[in-house]
Amino acid sequence: DSKGMLSIQLNLTEGDNFISIEATDEYGNTSNKTLIVSRNVLVQDRSLEEKSKYIVWNEPSQPYVKVPFSKYTIDVCIKAEQVSAIKLVVNGTVFKEMNNTEASRGECSFTIKGEVNLKEGKNTVSIVVSTPEGTEESSRTIDFQLTESVYHALVIASQTYEDDRIADLSFPIQDAQKLIDVLVEKYTFDRENVIFLQNPTKAEIIGALHSLRTKVSDVDNLLIFYAGHGLWDKEMSTGYWLPVDADKDNPVNWMPNTDLTNYLKAIKAKHILLLADACFSGGIFRTRAAFKDLKSVEKLYNMPSRKAITSGTLKEVPDQSVFIHYILNRLNENINDYLSGEQLFSSIRMAVINNSPNVPQYGTIQNTGDEGGDFIFIKRK
Repeated sequence: DSKGMLSIQLNLTEGDNFISIEATDEYGNTSNKTLIVSRNVLVQDRSLEEKSKYIVWNEPSQPYVKVPFSKYTIDVCIKAEQVSAIKLVVNGTVFKEMNNTEASRGECSFTIKGEVNLKEGKNTVSIVVSTPEGTEESSRTIDFQLTESVYHALVIASQTYEDDRIADLSFPIQDAQKLIDVLVEKYTFDRENVIFLQNPTKAEIIGALHSLRTKVSDVDNLLIFYAGHGLWDKEMSTGYWLPVDADKDNPVNWMPNTDLTNYLKAIKAKHILLLADACFSGGIFRTRAAFKDLKSVEKLYNMPSRKAITSGTLKEVPDQSVFIHYILNRLNENINDYLSGEQLFSSIRMAVINNSPNVPQYGTIQNTGDEGGDFIFIKRK
């Protein structure tokens, strides 16, 4: 139009659409720009889903899911009583074929549960059921995108304190560096996405948390690690981290857990896991028993989470931390492709209890957006 505005309606195909725009002014100067517009077909209305008389999908429950995993555990119920054959077909190839004596019985007539390998991109997983009435088929699309989410880490080590009345520590920086090394070398954290704060002030910690609000998207994951002194105010029922500029008698530069949780709520990450060898406020930290309700790694990943694993200490931390020692050991020794925060906690709990006076805690950080999922560590291939 006369104002130089262009309005046009385009039909988009499913997936990535590359749109190039070229503009030329009256003097012949040309400018180009290319846009990438993604269109994913997601069925939100269950009434629009493919209807099946006999086949009920528990996992994946939706016709289309996108995951960063090369393996996926399916869970399907078959309601037909008279079944002559059941086929599990992955990308057009029969993955498994069962007759009615091989399928495992459960609440439904038959239950099919197993892990399938995915190729990068869209995978079609189908169940084919043969009965005396005929053959019925139902499918799910599982989109494996290796680079769908980015793993970020904020690693904080408070070791050398400005106030002489607060004892210096010897190992936080060393332990923090070991954690970064294992995250980068063995898991899907890239070094450019790791912020390492060595002996930070309170302002520097707040600044780093604030920067993550713009860096981290709603499909990304964030690990926050703190090693250093903490303090528990019993009368106020509040825990504090002590940055290196903390004054023993003046809380102005103490880092209250409430400040941290405000940022955990504001940061848009899909999953956030806090690892802290310091106290954490009981009023905002709801502990839970490990593995009380074991879910598949896919379900845990698909539901947003805000979880914490803490050493359980309410007093001064020891100079050499048993808690951090076993965290590092378990991350290094893990042989599984996927490790949830809950599994990590379960693997260190008794070791920490047996070798220190503390009882480590695992739980949900309340009022920060947790929906029941968990942080998943993914091993590098």
